[in-house]
Amino acid sequence: MAALAVHTRHDDVLGLVAPFALAASRRTVLVIDLDPEGFPLPGRRTLARLVEDGPTLSELVPSRRGMAVLPHGGVDLEAARPVVDALVESWPCVVVRTRTPFPGLPFAEAAPMVPGVETHAGPRVWVRTGIGKVKPGPGPVVDGPGRQAVGAVLAGRMPAGRWLRSWAEVWKWPWQ
Repeated sequence: MAALAVHTRHDDVLGLVAPFALAASRRTVLVIDLDPEGFPLPGRRTLARLVEDGPTLSELVPSRRGMAVLPHGGVDLEAARPVVDALVESWPCVVVRTRTPFPGLPFAEAAPMVPGVETHAGPRVWVRTGIGKVKPGPGPVVDGPGRQAVGAVLAGRMPAGRWLRSWAEVWKWPWQ
């Protein structure tokens, strides 16, 4: 089991794409949205519904390879904790989009490399933007998404492209 919570500072569009970039390097993965303030993630069944109805066995144990997405749906985060914990325990890999650390999960904060972003903070995922010359602080440096990748996520599709390969390095970093 591998799990990682992620938040993107300074850029809500990147906050929408980053969980998918992290998930793309895994064979079977669940993306859970715990960010009620961010752009909604695509998906049919929501975390709120899972909390209300309880997860089914097919939701707890993936039956195929690939990515599943669980949109937020307006659920209270404390009410969602038992369901999220059960999903993290049962799925081979989970990416949680959240604005704050989720207790028990390593937390990676992503930041675009643009002038004015504080780089002397703790480790972050540094996302290349091509805007200005910015020296990243500690943490992996990854490629930023292109316009087509952002469009794909907004349309409810998995983004594609070479830029996704660089995000696999994020899983190797010792997040806390």
